Amino acid sequence: MLKRVSLRSPENSDFDFLASLRRDSALQALLLNVVTSTDDDAVAGWLERRKTDPNGSFMVIADSTTDEPIGFAQITNIHHRNRHGFIGIVIAPSAQGKGLGRVAMENLVATAKEKYRLEKILLEVRADNFAALSLYKSMNFRIVGTMLNHFRTNDDIFDVVLMEKRI
Repeated sequence: MLKRVSLRSPENSDFDFLASLRRDSALQALLLNVVTSTDDDAVAGWLERRKTDPNGSFMVIADSTTDEPIGFAQITNIHHRNRHGFIGIVIAPSAQGKGLGRVAMENLVATAKEKYRLEKILLEVRADNFAALSLYKSMNFRIVGTMLNHFRTNDDIFDVVLMEKRI
């Protein structure tokens, strides 16, 4: 049976969980981020920027039965006139592989359409993130292009796939 998930506003009690995701450098590299500072003040600053972005939305992905956080979702760079924005989700490693990402993406797409009246959503994904690419393709995202040698960590450089979906 597939667990249901919900999207909700972050709460103070979510800080430790969200900080653990922010401090996971391998996970952040999959998200195309290189985080230079992960102390509590830096994490609090990141959360404040995400929560107060006038052209974005930051939500906790929670198990709808227990309300425990299992990840986060965001819409960024919302262009209100042209009705598009970038989306992304993060599922904690302990919750991956259970179909929760699909349900979270379905909820995020619905939020983008219903709450923000977006008509198109875009996302960027590392070309070697096969699980994410498979999920997005199965949800009818189409590949717009591949940006070669686009994301660099301290040790590696990766291609990044740009995808879009009309909603």
